[in-house]
Amino acid sequence: MKKTALLILLSLLITACEKEEKPPPNPEWLNSLITQMEDAIPGTAIYLYKWNGEFYYRISNPVSSCLYCTLYNYSGDLVILSAKSTEDFAGNARMIKLIWQKEF
Repeated sequence: MKKTALLILLSLLITACEKEEKPPPNPEWLNSLITQMEDAIPGTAIYLYKWNGEFYYRISNPVSSCLYCTLYNYSGDLVILSAKSTEDFAGNARMIKLIWQKEF
């Protein structure tokens, strides 16, 4: 019985690991934007997020007081969040990884 339970648990763990989603490759518009950001303020960063099943890129500027002002969808369209959407994004979006950061 213990071997059967262990085998079932092991197969569940393997299945769960296989469902781990890999981040998408950087879209071409993002690579172009990164190239143009050579003169950005040190500490400026681009993060990849997943929210409501979609990928988003947030540009963080260390001197800006606006947290989610520069948010793009995967296609490169600027996303303007309402107050309610901003709250939802802040609470439910999952930061996947840091894409790029201007060194200090």
